[in-house]
Amino acid sequence: MTEARKDPLDFNFGLAFEPATQRLAGEKVERTELGMRALPYNHAFLDDYLRCIMPNDLVLLGAETGAGKTELARWIAASNAIAGKRVYYFALEAEPREIERRTKYSILADLVFQHRIRIPGGLNYIDWYRGVLERYLHEVDAEADRIFAEKYKTLFTYYRGSSFSHEHIRKLLLAYADLFILDHLHYVDIEDENENRGFKLLVKTIRDISIAIGRPVILVAHLRKSDRRQKQIVPHREDFHGSSDIIKIATDIILIAPALAQPSSRDGIANTFFSVQKAREAGATRLVALSEFDRRTRRYASHYTLGYETKPGEWEPLGTAEVPSWAHRHEPLSVPMIQGAP
Repeated sequence: MTEARKDPLDFNFGLAFEPATQRLAGEKVERTELGMRALPYNHAFLDDYLRCIMPNDLVLLGAETGAGKTELARWIAASNAIAGKRVYYFALEAEPREIERRTKYSILADLVFQHRIRIPGGLNYIDWYRGVLERYLHEVDAEADRIFAEKYKTLFTYYRGSSFSHEHIRKLLLAYADLFILDHLHYVDIEDENENRGFKLLVKTIRDISIAIGRPVILVAHLRKSDRRQKQIVPHREDFHGSSDIIKIATDIILIAPALAQPSSRDGIANTFFSVQKAREAGATRLVALSEFDRRTRRYASHYTLGYETKPGEWEPLGTAEVPSWAHRHEPLSVPMIQGAP
């Protein structure tokens, strides 16, 4: 009896090849379970376009210094903690209690509005931080502490000591959590004399742990100093400081910038541009969202306006017929565009 002829392409080499038909078994159940563990960004544009933060996501968030990346990361953390999710926030750049202070201030801003407390010059974070507004806020300060204690039981923070290494990352990412936020990447000590190679290893380590434990990680990262001759309304993903492998390993990349091309005419409102330049599921988009940030309450608006960078440094909102179907919270600009803005 002749031996059955063996398929010359039937090889394994110890690499655990399996038939695709076999791997598909259970796909629906796994996908449904992953979807049930998805988390919101709690930002109108990001939730409309990206839909959510999936359990295996490694989200890279970038902006130039002072553009609001820590405030956005804090808001994502705080809003998920309010929903009862366990969030671990590594505040490597911040001073001790900074995340807690910013969050308490947001609560106070709501209470000032509710109680109609009049403050000469208005409530602002700088004066509150300096302690010069206490005489106006003493009646609501204890209430703010009570609300904080009630709503943020599942928000955990870590502040950098004299060092923070790969080993700290390995240990702390093994804590039970629904979301990890590392703010930010470039404050982790690099264990390689070659900085780019060190950052590549660091991000790969974080990605490997994220996949192994099935928990999402948001990485806040520095951008290198811009040497581009042409203006850009939002930085490019290639502007991240360190190895280009950082952007290759990330599943999603979000960049934000002050909307200098479209400033707000309303007191206390800062317009911010949002750009998604990599998205594993949704795909990158050329659309740039304009989102209002209220400096008094430290919150983004519940709507946004979509547009394009028409020329370097210039932004134009979409016409009504151009708005995509997923943009549920898109709204036309409520005020006329300011021409000739810097």
